[in-house]
Amino acid sequence: HPTPEWYEPLRAASSFEDFQELFHEGGHESKCLRPCAVREKWSEELQNPQGLSQFWTEEFQNETLPDPNIEIDRPRPFIRRRRQWRDMMSCRRRHSWEGSLDLPEGWVCDGSSVRPEEGNQQLMSFATVETEPYINHYQGNNPLHVEVDPVRSNNYFLIIGDWGKADGPGPCQRTVAEKMRSYVEAQKSAGKRLMVIGSVGDNFYWSGADAGSWDRQFEPAYKTNEEGSPLAKVPWLVAMGNHDYGDNDPYGFCPDRAPDHIKRIHEGQAYAHSQLNRDRSSVRPQNYDHYWFPDLNFHYEIPEADVEFISLDTNFDNVVNHLGADAQGFRDAFAKCGGVEPVAQYLRRVQESGTALLRERAEKGNASTVVILQHYPWACQKDVFLQGLPEWRKSTKVLCAWGHDHSQECLGQSEGTCDTVLTGGGGGCCGNHKAGFTAVHLTDDGGFITDVESDAVSMPSHDCHWRRM
Repeated sequence: HPTPEWYEPLRAASSFEDFQELFHEGGHESKCLRPCAVREKWSEELQNPQGLSQFWTEEFQNETLPDPNIEIDRPRPFIRRRRQWRDMMSCRRRHSWEGSLDLPEGWVCDGSSVRPEEGNQQLMSFATVETEPYINHYQGNNPLHVEVDPVRSNNYFLIIGDWGKADGPGPCQRTVAEKMRSYVEAQKSAGKRLMVIGSVGDNFYWSGADAGSWDRQFEPAYKTNEEGSPLAKVPWLVAMGNHDYGDNDPYGFCPDRAPDHIKRIHEGQAYAHSQLNRDRSSVRPQNYDHYWFPDLNFHYEIPEADVEFISLDTNFDNVVNHLGADAQGFRDAFAKCGGVEPVAQYLRRVQESGTALLRERAEKGNASTVVILQHYPWACQKDVFLQGLPEWRKSTKVLCAWGHDHSQECLGQSEGTCDTVLTGGGGGCCGNHKAGFTAVHLTDDGGFITDVESDAVSMPSHDCHWRRM
């Protein structure tokens, strides 16, 4: 067992009844019943001082050992250990590392709270959780100077999600990327201009990006720096998914805790996420400035095309409540951030700032088409945006796009136009899921036409199966 001290002074050779009694008295979550026949004597290792001594920790060395010739219920050190074990199990059920075998190094659970061990100054700051509102700092009025065709209907954009693969492009990712390039070439021949590519998250599997991720996982598939490529230097407007956080980029969960060589401070706020633009990231390569991610929530207006994109980070619920600190690929990140609670507080603040941004853009924006990019099904908060529109903007057309589910599907329509899109097929998947991307063409009346599932943008499920490689 990885933590045998929890069961001291029992040993592997101890009887089944001894373990059952331990679980019963210790308040184990399995609610183990007391053994049918309570033994008057415990097994030999509980009566033999020499046998007991090898299991007791230093805190018990001054305890008086029981006389092996006297029948007893339990040795006193065992009672103390049992109570500690019971408190630890109760504490683990209530606090940050529920389900884990061990607390991160330097942390203790005293039965009522999880806290840094006494004297550990490096971790003491984790005991205080940041509660200030998260502020999104960026410039949103076409900072990349995207050029558009003066005829609105000659402009379009693509949306893709769940395209990343650890260590390099997978076969489905490459196939979808080739299809994207072919689509763009065909549209160019028809006089159409690609403005941007929106990404709805899970960009770098499995646990976030590092300094080499763009060269290793992004560029070989999409060829955005290759002269003559249909996707060369096309801006990508990015949203974050659950796999964009994790052990490869641990301080993305808690930038205030990041070491100074990783942390970046902008207008008094700490940043440490690897995928952010170079002024907020310590590892972003210089030749990927077209991969646009100025803050965890942001908007991007292209006034010349009468369109606005809003990117939201909606990871709070899934990362904290469904993955948690013991999920594969997240353990080190949660440990470095001090557990679930600091991460939850941070992601909650980020998500609340995204909701506030939606309300702000509803009030202050003026685009006839608004595109909301985020990762999770039915989490784009379209109702929040619509409720915030002033009367003169009530005719605004809103497109919600997300991924997480690895397929391509139109999930909702308004006035005959698909405006709710699942587009998580960028890396393919499995079963009946389709691989592909979404194309959205603007119309001269201020609206748009969406293509999610045609042969031009997607592939039948049997053509491209995703594999965890």
